Order: sequence, then structure tokens, then C-alpha cells
Amino acid sequence: MKRTFKYPVYPTKTQETTLFQWLDHLCELQNSARHDRKVAWEMEGERVSCNAQEKKLTAAREKYADFREVPQDMQVCALERTDKAFDGFYRRCKNGAAKKGYPRHRKRIKSMTWKLRKHKVKNKSTGEYERVRQSPIRETSWKHDRLKVPKLGEVKIYLHRPLQGDPTQVTLVKKASGWYAHITCELPDAPKVEPTDAIAVDVGTTHYLTTSEGEKEDNPKWYRQAEGLLHKHNQTMARRKKGSKRWYKAVHASALHQERTANKRKDFIGKLVYKLYHHKENNVLIAEALSVSNMVQNKHLSKSISDASWGIFFKWCADIAERDGLHFHQVDPKNTSQTCSSCGQKSPKKLSLSVRTFECQSCGTVLDRDHNAALNILYRAAAALRGERWVTTLNEARNKNEARDKGFRHAEQLFLFDDHKPKSLGLGS
Repeated sequence: MKRTFKYPVYPTKTQETTLFQWLDHLCELQNSARHDRKVAWEMEGERVSCNAQEKKLTAAREKYADFREVPQDMQVCALERTDKAFDGFYRRCKNGAAKKGYPRHRKRIKSMTWKLRKHKVKNKSTGEYERVRQSPIRETSWKHDRLKVPKLGEVKIYLHRPLQGDPTQVTLVKKASGWYAHITCELPDAPKVEPTDAIAVDVGTTHYLTTSEGEKEDNPKWYRQAEGLLHKHNQTMARRKKGSKRWYKAVHASALHQERTANKRKDFIGKLVYKLYHHKENNVLIAEALSVSNMVQNKHLSKSISDASWGIFFKWCADIAERDGLHFHQVDPKNTSQTCSSCGQKSPKKLSLSVRTFECQSCGTVLDRDHNAALNILYRAAAALRGERWVTTLNEARNKNEARDKGFRHAEQLFLFDDHKPKSLGLGS
């Protein structure tokens, strides 16, 4: 299992100037690699491999001094990023996707990555040499520790939380608020707990979600709150001459405001997911398998859906479930709001979004629309587990390493409870 730890970094003015020069170089390198692949395909009909471009990089480093000034590990990671983009493009072409997503020309990049190599270290107890990775962090007795950056030296870093696992790669990211280091570490897979207590959620825009227990979580609507100030920042940019120092100052203020808004949203989602799992003491979380990319095409609801960030919510539910050994799975969202949770009869007339109360004409049940949908999601998962009606595909956040071993692309494609079926789950009847 891989986990990424994010820490603030404080380079000096000289180090920051060097980092900006490296970002410009890596941007040109990615665009050059993209152009090389494009010309080879259009002129000769051949695909250029990442290995072939790495050989050209080696020759360029021997010939040009500006190539040797940038760490080779960062240059290789930039070529691998381009290769990954083209692999995705070829895969979408093969699958016949509507949007192929051809890799575009980059005006700028804001991150640089390098992998941590293994070195031979002598074990003092056994006397044998072992290949281990050296930690990129040098701890100090002061507030800031030091991050080892190739060809740059040590940069101040604030470790506000301990680093866990074996570090494999480091990414330096430039944001409006400053520099950040993303350190990816390898951790042992967490064993799955026995599924006993389950809860289902139905997401929405008026209320962020409604649980199967009837509890609602208000939607903060972070973008709606920040929209007024963002408009003022855009007006300030429009009044100033483009390219001037005052214009760049206004651009930075706008970017900083948007980053703060995004951080508020992520903080809310992270605390909400942790609350559903740990504060509520549930080890199974069930949600709908919504196609958010299709839903945002609705021009009346696109801004509200994007502001809610349901995709991040579902992803973090799966990530926390994998990290802590819990369960998260999704069911088919079809007619969850149109079906009675008591008798299972579908409403003869399709209910519009303005109708917030579900009234069953068969059994007379009156429930809140979202609460009724959350109960249907919970019962649908329980029925699918028992092999009864409403059978649907259950997707589980299993360990990614196990998913790769079984030939799946994503951990969410592993079936839930494929090893054992517990007799009682507390999922209702």
C-alpha cells in the first residue's frame, strides 16, 4: 500500500530561483518529448518508447551543459509522465472513447519528481550488504528539518506529522501559498476487519449527504461563499495591464483565494469521511456509483455538483477504507429515490428534484426523499450480498497490491466479501 505525506517546504531565494529554472527546463523537455512522439507517428507511423527517449536524454546530457545542470532523475520522471499520458491516449483510442484526450502542449508545469534509489549498506549485526533506500529527510534539533534535493542541497521542511513506511519518491509542488513536498511511502497492507456495522449515504446538493439513520450533513457550499471575493479579484486583474507587476500580484491573490477555498472543501470532506467511519463506529460504508462527469453536464446543477466534489468524497472513502482495513462499496444508483424503502414498490410517476418528501401510494409510507434513498442503498447492498433481488455489482476498496495481482486496474474493481460471507451484518432486511 502506498501513502503520500504532504509537508510545507521553505527554500531560500537562491534555491527558489534554481527550482524555477528547473521547472522551465522540465516543461521544455516534456514538450520536446511530446513533439518527438507526434512527428514520429505522423511521418513514419511509429510509436516512440520511453526507453528510446531516455537514450536521447543521455546523449543530450553529454553534449549540452544546461541538461547537466538539472538532476537526471527529474528529467527521467518527466519523460515517464509524458509516456504515461500517451499510454492513456492510446488506450482511449483503442476503447473507442468519445474524448481521446491527446496530450497537450504545456505552457508551464508546477511540480518536479525524483525517485529514491536503493544503495548498498552494510548491516552491522550480520556484516552483509543490503540494498536499502536512504531517507530524504535529515532530522535536526530545530523546528525545521532538512529535505535532501539532488544538486540543490538541503531545503528546510516542516514535518508536522511523522513520516511512516519506506520512502520511494519525492515530488516538489509549487502552489500559490508556497512550496510543498509530497513524499510517497510504501506501507504494509492493512488486514480487512470483519464487516459488522454498515451505514449507507445518499449525497445531494441541498444537504451534502443523508445517512440511512436519518442524519443529515449540511452542505457548506464553499465555492458559493467565495464567489463574491473571487469576482472582485477578477475585476482587479481586468483593470490592470496584463503582464505588469501589479497584474501578476492580482493573479497571485486570486490563485491564493481559490487555493484556500479548495483547502476548506478538502478539510470538510476529510473530517466527514473520518466521522462516518470512526466516530460512528462503522466498518462498512455504502454509497451510489454515480457518474459525476456525466452529471456535471447539466447546466442547471453543474456548479453545485462541482462545488460538492462527490468524486473526491468517494475516492477518500475508498482510500481511508484501504488504509484502516475497513470496507467501502458502491451500488447501482438507478431508482433509489423513486422506490419505497418499506414495500419496494416504484413510484408510478417520476419524482422531480423539487419533491423532497417521498409518499408511497402502495403502503402509505412518508419519508424524507434522501433518507428513503439512503435506506434503499443499504437494502440493495444487503440484498446483493445475499444473492436476492436488486442484485448489483458491489465494488470494494481492497488493497491495491491485491488488485494488481488479480489483474484489475483499480482496487475498487475487487468484489466485496468474495472470500467469506458473514451471517449477520446489521444491514437490515
